[in-house]
Amino acid sequence: MSIDTERIIRERIKQLTELPTVPIVISRLIKVLQDENASVNDLSEVIRHDQSISARMVAVANSPFFGYPGRINSIEQAILMLGFDIVKSIALGVSVMGLFPFQYPAVKKMWAHSYSVAAISGFLCCKIPVADKGICFLAGLLHDIGKIVLMGLYRNEYQTFVKSDDPVDVEKNIFQCTHAQAGAWFLESLSFPEEIVLPVCHHHDMVEVDNHKGIVSTVYLAEGLVRTLKPDLAYDGQWTEGHSKTWHDSGLGEDDINELRSFLTEKEEHINSFFEL
Repeated sequence: MSIDTERIIRERIKQLTELPTVPIVISRLIKVLQDENASVNDLSEVIRHDQSISARMVAVANSPFFGYPGRINSIEQAILMLGFDIVKSIALGVSVMGLFPFQYPAVKKMWAHSYSVAAISGFLCCKIPVADKGICFLAGLLHDIGKIVLMGLYRNEYQTFVKSDDPVDVEKNIFQCTHAQAGAWFLESLSFPEEIVLPVCHHHDMVEVDNHKGIVSTVYLAEGLVRTLKPDLAYDGQWTEGHSKTWHDSGLGEDDINELRSFLTEKEEHINSFFEL
């Protein structure tokens, strides 16, 4: 990619994140995410300022993915039952989702796919101890945010190839960057930490990844697994030799695949209902 092309796209993404539609609650949530001394009250106070975020966050917390369906009806309950880090991640994820409403079928399916990747990422954290569950869930939820960013910036161009067999290669040809790179730049513009930005940037490859390898590999594997386990919710992920190597290097096997397949099958109805598919 030429320096000029990257600069132009980065500048357009920066302008996108500076629009009035970007709620101040996101920047406040990021500060809480980065503050090791932040309290339950700090987080609750931020979330309460946006009713739509509060409602959707509680809905996500009540999903079968977390094992407390129908029992959580407040932010405080969510924090108590799910844990502070998970709730921070859910709140940030649904806040960014709210920037790009999913009224269009293609966008709904993309968020459903991302939600599945987030769930698998969180599940894999029980198997890959070097990864943090809350961070992995959030990185999985936001891994394809670059698609929405490019769609927002270049709507006509993007819609012409969104169903291409190899959209990543088409992205490179048209925009001189991939949605993974665009998503990473978008999150950087919102001051997201590196441990979220890197797995978004590398969810299709593990090339030249030195930092946060546990989180990056978890999201990378989750993206590839959706194609294998739930092809109807797949977008552009593929299971490659690189995935197989990372899978085995992480000490995972066939029993884990079967466990994940059952896990996703059980949650499919919730995904379809939540995203109105």
